Amino acid sequence: MNNLKNIIFYFLFFLVFSCSSEETNKSINEHDDLSTLDDYQESFKFESISIAPEDKILASLAPEGMVFIKGGCFILGNNYAQVDESPEHEVCVDDFYLDKYEVVQVRWEKVMGFNPSKFIGPNRPVEQVTFYDAQEFAESEGCRLPTEAEWEYAARGHADARYFWGNMMNGDYAWFEDNSSKKTHEVGTTKPNQFGVYDMMGNVWEWVSDWYDAAYPRGKQINPTGVEKGDFKVVRGGAFDSSAGGLRITNRTWLHPKNKVFPKVTTYGQVMNEIYNYVGFRCAQSIITVSK
Repeated sequence: MNNLKNIIFYFLFFLVFSCSSEETNKSINEHDDLSTLDDYQESFKFESISIAPEDKILASLAPEGMVFIKGGCFILGNNYAQVDESPEHEVCVDDFYLDKYEVVQVRWEKVMGFNPSKFIGPNRPVEQVTFYDAQEFAESEGCRLPTEAEWEYAARGHADARYFWGNMMNGDYAWFEDNSSKKTHEVGTTKPNQFGVYDMMGNVWEWVSDWYDAAYPRGKQINPTGVEKGDFKVVRGGAFDSSAGGLRITNRTWLHPKNKVFPKVTTYGQVMNEIYNYVGFRCAQSIITVSK
């Protein structure tokens, strides 16, 4: 009987020791993974994009409130996130101008004569606008909405990371659910990206000109404008009520161009509700229209 007790004791001791060792090793491995990510984050060097001497004239001709975006080629999309962010493919865009800030309410009201926003403030971004309202505003200003490729190129700022500042969320660069106090904020109160553009991540979502397609085309694209037609338009960038994941550079979603709010079907009785969309926009302008 004593021998049986000893056997059971040693068996339980060995089992507990083995589990503890496994947990310790797992903890060490997880710590190593976090250390590697932290090391990557610390090694990420944020560098403002300087304007080459040959581009200084073009940059100086930027319309008021806009910045010069030097075009180039980059990898658009993400093969390791949502299905509609793939496939990754090379895209090249020409030089263009882009609003430094999201369109604010005081600017909007001067042109459109009304203010649809939920969070009122002259220097807060306008929201609750349809795609067609945004398009009308842009055209009245002699501008247009950026393409999805232009938007991602400008938002990326040449960074090869989850966000333009690195792979770890940093509230110094964006208003999102953890730091926004559940409201929009005046534009330009966070740090800009490498191009000197503010609020590309967070604050409000932004309309772009492309029709939504659930998959990107394959192969290299030059100044792509998306599919010719569709049911929804693409919105980018996340908003003040988005999670950190929603602010990833490559994250995309869609909205009907006539909608000011997202339609939402509940799981109880299939009752149709509506929730605020907090979608705004910023304007773009092709260089060819202003450089001659």
